[in-house]
Amino acid sequence: MIQPRRRGRSLGSLQNPNDGHLRQPNPPLDASSILKKLEEDRMAYQDSLTRTHELLAQVLNGTSAGFENILPLSSDGRLQRNSLSTAAQLTRDQIQHREATLENSVSSGGAKNQGKSSLHGEDESKAESDTDDDEELFVQEPLPAQSYSEESLEEHIRSYKWTASGYMILDSILKSGNVHPIRFPTSFGPVDDRSHLSHYTILDVFNDGAIKNPPADHAVLSRARAIWMSINHINSDLDRQRKAVGRITIIREPSPLLFAALHHTLNEHFDMDEMFALLTINKIKAFPHRPWSTDIRHRQTFVVALNYFTIVGDGCQPMAWQSTMDQTDDSENYIPIAQCSSVIGLSLRGEPVKRVKNRSRALGFSQQIGDVYDPFSPWHVLSITAHPDWKHSIDYNPTRHYVNGTEAFLVTLHAEFKDAHKRLMSIHHSISELVSTPADSMFRRGWTDRLFFDDDDFSYLRRYTWASQILSAMSETIHEMRITYQENFTAEFWDGTSKTIWPTVESMRHHYWRKRMSALRMDIEKQIHGLEALERLNNEKTREIATLRQNLSSSTSVVESRKAVLQGQNIKTLTLVTIFFLPLMFVTSIFGMTNMNPTDDFSRFGIVLVVVSLPTYMIIGLLNLEGGIVQYLPRWITQYLGPKGSPVEIPLKPMGKYPKLRFGPRYKPRFSRHNDGLNPLDLES
Repeated sequence: MIQPRRRGRSLGSLQNPNDGHLRQPNPPLDASSILKKLEEDRMAYQDSLTRTHELLAQVLNGTSAGFENILPLSSDGRLQRNSLSTAAQLTRDQIQHREATLENSVSSGGAKNQGKSSLHGEDESKAESDTDDDEELFVQEPLPAQSYSEESLEEHIRSYKWTASGYMILDSILKSGNVHPIRFPTSFGPVDDRSHLSHYTILDVFNDGAIKNPPADHAVLSRARAIWMSINHINSDLDRQRKAVGRITIIREPSPLLFAALHHTLNEHFDMDEMFALLTINKIKAFPHRPWSTDIRHRQTFVVALNYFTIVGDGCQPMAWQSTMDQTDDSENYIPIAQCSSVIGLSLRGEPVKRVKNRSRALGFSQQIGDVYDPFSPWHVLSITAHPDWKHSIDYNPTRHYVNGTEAFLVTLHAEFKDAHKRLMSIHHSISELVSTPADSMFRRGWTDRLFFDDDDFSYLRRYTWASQILSAMSETIHEMRITYQENFTAEFWDGTSKTIWPTVESMRHHYWRKRMSALRMDIEKQIHGLEALERLNNEKTREIATLRQNLSSSTSVVESRKAVLQGQNIKTLTLVTIFFLPLMFVTSIFGMTNMNPTDDFSRFGIVLVVVSLPTYMIIGLLNLEGGIVQYLPRWITQYLGPKGSPVEIPLKPMGKYPKLRFGPRYKPRFSRHNDGLNPLDLES
């Protein structure tokens, strides 16, 4: 194993190991000098370790031809004992010279054996390992140097014409047109703008595809200031030999001031107003390179926005523009769900490599001739996420080499799809537990009664209705994700035959890049298939909840109908009591008038009372009989009971072929000719 060079003597040692005499102690260093020295030692160590790994990869994965010029080998082909130490001491120029020698030797060997093997044959993995360290396969042109200060940030906030979405996001620092002074927190711990909960991953990518954190002084810094110190410059250190060809910027849950900082530093590369709008509209959108747009940033960028749902984490708080459920103590019937937003963008810099003509008749805000950019141009990848939870899983492999910005963009997009699947699956499981009954509920009568008849607050009915709505919204969101992916990431896109999006040319570099793209395609489509399976699960759970709700509604209807019958009986009793006293009240009101002779006896009162009350009670009694009063009236009266022109049908006893007799105001009894002559139909019921 290679032992890294010890750095313990970098600050000075008091004893000379060669002569045993004591040295004069170095003058005392202040804290900033010590930190700078440690940073230089760390960078030198990482550079040495990276070069050593490159040499080991060439030795272990390459052919034996030409390797005797790189590392000494013994007679049996094994590395000599001191060969790794020699490799660690090689300079960068020597490594590049020997890599060129190796490439020439491998190429000459491949020319001799042309036609014996294929890039898709059994030596494919071996060829890929050999080419992983070839810098010609990666982006070579560095990004232009840029640097920003807090003064320029404050001036940008004050002078920029913000859109409606910008005002929505920067509401706390933009109020009534007055801008608060720029104040990044200067210490660790919770702060008012909640920037201590922000997370970030910022990586510089070099011309060999390796990634590294940008240099920044993170000593005694708050989270917000550490992020600002990482994004406010790129390739601005003139003493730094290696320049970044690309940068990956991932910011999670940024504070309003960090949103403004991103807008200030990246507005030249991305249409940040558009990205802010995509965060706030709660829609799933994708904008591939728009070669005919009048805005050069639209021609250079590929932007994807994902908006879906998540369960609010403990201690988390959604952004002001994100919809969320009202805080409630009824945790048994609801789950704290909020909308979450993310936007991922790729920007390709440099000059366009091809011009394409716009053949659309409706130009609108587009131009006639469009620009197509090389996928191996200098690049920026930006990801802004606002997820009020703790379920982030975007971690970059420090040993992975990125061919170009398109690969870094697709890796970031794959991680976002993976996070979306994980969050939506968590909601599905939570809702399944919410609508499911405990396993021992069948042994507890109280639970059984609640399942069949609910409680006074209709808890289960509300729970089923809410869960059904959430699952339907999730299914719609997943369907929109799949449609957006299928419409923008077509087979033409992945094959490299598109004329406007990452066109492919015949070269070893493009072939190597497309091979890596095919692996990314499999990873992304695996997540898309997982989302499709989750959509089917949501639909099945929705149908199951609909059945539960229907059963609950049926049981509740039975209970309510019984209550209605009981209430009807009570009303009937009350009505009868009222009717009993109604004729009595009528008679007493007549005889209680002041114009009646007070000396009269009560005989007339009794006669009138009987004459009025008894017929009233008889009529009411007949009307409340089961068959009604109609069956007790004479036949000639029934002719005139129905409306004019609408005959009343009276069912008769079975009489074979004789029809029913109909009576009406203009109808006469009809007769049917029988064999014995004219016999009237029997009118008895």
